[in-house]
Amino acid sequence: MQHVRSVERAFAVLEHMADSGGSVTVSQLSKSLGVSMAGTYRMLRTMVTLGYGRQLSDRSYTLGARLIRLGEGAIGQHMSAARPALASAVLQLGETATLAMLDGDTIVYTLQVQSPHALRSNVEIRTPAPAHETGAGRVLLAQLTDDQLRQSLARARSPNPRTSDGAYNQRIDSTIRQIRAAGYSIDEGDHELGMRCYTVPIPGAGRPFVISVAGPIERLGNGSEGRAITVLRETAEKISEGFKPAPSPKAIRPQPRGPGVPGRCPVEQP
Repeated sequence: MQHVRSVERAFAVLEHMADSGGSVTVSQLSKSLGVSMAGTYRMLRTMVTLGYGRQLSDRSYTLGARLIRLGEGAIGQHMSAARPALASAVLQLGETATLAMLDGDTIVYTLQVQSPHALRSNVEIRTPAPAHETGAGRVLLAQLTDDQLRQSLARARSPNPRTSDGAYNQRIDSTIRQIRAAGYSIDEGDHELGMRCYTVPIPGAGRPFVISVAGPIERLGNGSEGRAITVLRETAEKISEGFKPAPSPKAIRPQPRGPGVPGRCPVEQP
């Protein structure tokens, strides 16, 4: 199977714009991708024409609105694929399991499989909440770089008027560092009173994702920690497999034409 270099470069442009977190110039992209200024400009103008890119007033470029539909479609398909793994975790632990992702400074719950018990945890799917206010949200923030975390906490506001933003942010920063060291979080009543929640990160998702299990403290007591974290980590690995890209195929160079060999359509080599 052969690579098409122009397609690789087009996606590299999109990924670079996404990683920049804002806008990029033609010269920045040209230098980063090792492509001529003219070639970079043509790719960008094509993306703008198709709606996958947008030129700003300062002549820099950013992602276009047409990518939103693709992103939402991809997330929806991944969530559907993750449901069996989530259902298996519920079967093993008997409590509600939830998938969530980081969107800016907020946590968004994307998929949930509920416990069979009448008294159970329940969160609103697709309803955003400040990430720093919940245990699951803090596991999402723990996956950011130090600079990204610092910027996010600088925008956070204390939910308690008696606690200053500065003191609150220091406490959250300390909690996140503990989460990084442990690899998971436990919270009680952060999102729902009387509920305990265990959360672990999902590796390799390309953006911060987590899986949580939550239930009444009476059922999800202190003795449940080891088993709950083990099941969640196994489930996270299963879900992570769906996020991993397919192995990059080796390029096959076309055979030279010779007598009696029909002509082939030229394929650009990487």
